[in-house]
Amino acid sequence: MPKSDIRGIVKEASDRWNAAFNGGDAAAVAALYTEDATVLPHTHAVVKGTAAIADFWAGLISAGVKDHGIELREVEEEGNLAFSSGKWSATALAEDGKAVRFEGTIVTIFRKQDDGSWKLCLHTWN
Repeated sequence: MPKSDIRGIVKEASDRWNAAFNGGDAAAVAALYTEDATVLPHTHAVVKGTAAIADFWAGLISAGVKDHGIELREVEEEGNLAFSSGKWSATALAEDGKAVRFEGTIVTIFRKQDDGSWKLCLHTWN
């Protein structure tokens, strides 16, 4: 795949991630990661493997986090890896029951699979 296509590939992957998360489907979110993927949330926990990743996202979904979005800033490709950074945002309920908007920065690393698809292998944000 030419390097000029990688931004579109990562954008499409981010859109699929948002659609799965916002649709409340943690299993579909986890399917976008490699089997050995790592998620590094701002809590300093290390979430490793698709089963643990599905459980992690299911917890956030059940806690009422929704309206997740990703705005890509930079995307680079090197061999079978692609690196992206940008901004994320989401809505959650505060203790008083009112919706609160959260946002921060995001870094993701995708690994090209044997079938030519790209999956997340590392995901972190603040």
